[in-house]
Amino acid sequence: MSKISTSRTNPFGKRFTIGFIVSASLLFLYVIVTLMDLWPAGNYEEGEFAWCESFVSGLFLEPVNTLTNLAFVVVGLLILHRTDQQENTDQNGFTRGGVIPVVYAGAVISIGLGSFAMHGTRTVLGAFFDWSGMLVFILFPVLYRLKSFLGWSDEIFVRNHIIFSLLVLGIEFFRNSDDIVGIGEGLRRFGFFRDFVWAECIGLWIIFELRIFLERTSYGSLERIFILSAAPITLALLTYSTTWPWQLVALCATFVLFSILVNETTPPSIHRPTQQWFVMGVSSFIIGMLIWPYGRDGSAFCLPDSIFQIHGLWHLLCAFATWCFYLHFVSERIVNSDESE
Repeated sequence: MSKISTSRTNPFGKRFTIGFIVSASLLFLYVIVTLMDLWPAGNYEEGEFAWCESFVSGLFLEPVNTLTNLAFVVVGLLILHRTDQQENTDQNGFTRGGVIPVVYAGAVISIGLGSFAMHGTRTVLGAFFDWSGMLVFILFPVLYRLKSFLGWSDEIFVRNHIIFSLLVLGIEFFRNSDDIVGIGEGLRRFGFFRDFVWAECIGLWIIFELRIFLERTSYGSLERIFILSAAPITLALLTYSTTWPWQLVALCATFVLFSILVNETTPPSIHRPTQQWFVMGVSSFIIGMLIWPYGRDGSAFCLPDSIFQIHGLWHLLCAFATWCFYLHFVSERIVNSDESE
């Protein structure tokens, strides 16, 4: 089927227009809440916060680290615009003109708006919004790959993404409920939760991607298991920071277990004309993770009053990575069993 023609009265497209209105409305709400000083208690004082940039008065306590998050909003809106303009085909979930690219774009935008709130206000509630966007996003590629492996329909995928997102965010909110809204004592003993889930999802996504790629190679089963587990374990050893070594051990152990289980399954038959977008996205993210510590307060590279902030660069690199991953997903072609590549 060809794409649905864009309305003459709306050259930007329906999805883009809705996304723009929602994003602009949430940013406007941020301005109103900030001007009226309605953010809940639990602000971080200067010297307590992790990032380098100095406090300033006004709408954004960290101007550079706040405004660089708009790159995620731009990427999300660009995806919605492309979805409105593309020819609809049955090539994959991103090209059918359905809800999947909308969910992905919404997840990208949620990263930007959540981090915008955190750096703009330096409140515990803002930090919750920040992690909420990150967790909602990283659940997408893991569940999207599970969709491919298990044969879920688009509707089941969206339902599961909503369920898992609500579950994870509910736990994260309850874990910090005392600081966010002053109710309860939270679940401080689960302080590792969000970082562990984040790292686990990244590792599992890598395992899924590699399993699809390795199906067309001559590697044996044990060699595949080694490759599947070695990649996420290496990334975890390079980037996962914790004061409890058992977390890293548990993370690596689950990567080995997932690698064994995924290796024993038959991967979906997906043709990829190129791997460059996935490689570029992963590279951009890894570079961001490697420079991320240097954007913290106390780093030798910390220039609190500079317009150049390393943490702001981290935002730009991650936004670029989300764009690359979109191009990776949209370029794939699902190959039927009776169809040759």
